[in-house]
Amino acid sequence: MDIQWYPGHMAKAKRLLAEKIKLVDTAVVVTDARAPLSTFNPDIPKLLSGKSFIVLLNKADLADEEMTALWERHYKEKYGNALSFSAIKSHRRALIGAINAASLEAVRKYAAKGMKKTVRALVCGVPNAGKSAVINRLIGKNSAATADKPGVTKGLQWLKVMDGLELLDSPGLLWPKIESEDASENLAIVGCIRQEITDTVALSLALIEKLKKTAPGALRERYGAKGGDPRDVLEQICANRGFLVKNGGIDFERGARTLLNEFRGGRLGRITLESPHICEEQ
Repeated sequence: MDIQWYPGHMAKAKRLLAEKIKLVDTAVVVTDARAPLSTFNPDIPKLLSGKSFIVLLNKADLADEEMTALWERHYKEKYGNALSFSAIKSHRRALIGAINAASLEAVRKYAAKGMKKTVRALVCGVPNAGKSAVINRLIGKNSAATADKPGVTKGLQWLKVMDGLELLDSPGLLWPKIESEDASENLAIVGCIRQEITDTVALSLALIEKLKKTAPGALRERYGAKGGDPRDVLEQICANRGFLVKNGGIDFERGARTLLNEFRGGRLGRITLESPHICEEQ
């Protein structure tokens, strides 16, 4: 599936963000740990103009633990800083420590002049990766709007975490042309692309195909699906759940929505859709 989504507000937000970069010392680039490559915006490093940043593997509680460790190591080797995190379960201490470590050079420059530095960190990433939830975890209260859909944060805003640390919240940003169909599917599957522009049934079939490789027992365990091609599997899910239309036919749309929602909610288990090995193959 070739899915593209780059509405006007993203282009505007990217321009505004480029103007604010000079005000920040570091950045937290939030990705979804279930698709760490697909949810890493390739435009971000260039946008940051050489500033240090932390690749945050958010929603790690929903991803395969061993695979998250591999991705954390991959991003540390590539960019210097990476951290697995759950905005729901992780303590903020580790992330605050990572932000302070990434900003240490700027803090030392101010200290050499006898001045105390307030660290300013940008929080950025693709839509619905959990940026606002991460910010709220750091602050300890709901200062940033959150919802389980992309496109909630529309503008830039400064938020204070504590004395000496401020965050710049930003809208979710995709890039103008997603070259890889696999990446666009993964973005849509984890909920980073607006649902209204996707074909729900086709997307669920793509997820079934991916699960054959990444979590082959998940569909049997959750739905009693015995296998076959993706459409056969979706039909089995619908039949086992009783998803039928009035004439007795299969309600594929309802089955597709259920599968996608339950995957996103972690009900199929802790699953990661891609391995760091694909970076070596590219």
